[in-house]
Amino acid sequence: MARLVKQALPQPPAQYDQQYLAQLVDAVNRYMFQREALAELIAARFIMTDPPDTTVGSPVGTCYLKNCATCGQVLSVVQQGDP
Repeated sequence: MARLVKQALPQPPAQYDQQYLAQLVDAVNRYMFQREALAELIAARFIMTDPPDTTVGSPVGTCYLKNCATCGQVLSVVQQGDP
C-alpha cells in the first residue's frame, strides 16, 4: 500500500542564505525519515471492511483473510511469490 507523506517546504527568500538552506535540508531529511519509517506497520488494531479472502491479483503488502484449519480465519499479508 502506498504511503502519502506531506511535508511543507520553507518559503524561499528573495536571496538564498545559509538559514534557508538549513531549513530546506531539514525539511527534506524529515520527509525521507517519514517515508522510510516503520511506524506505519505498528498499530494496536486494524479495522478492515470487506477484506479480500484470496491473494490472486493482489499486490505485495495487501492484507487479506486466510483460512487456517486449526484457528479459523487469520489476517495475513501478501508476500513476494504468493499466487
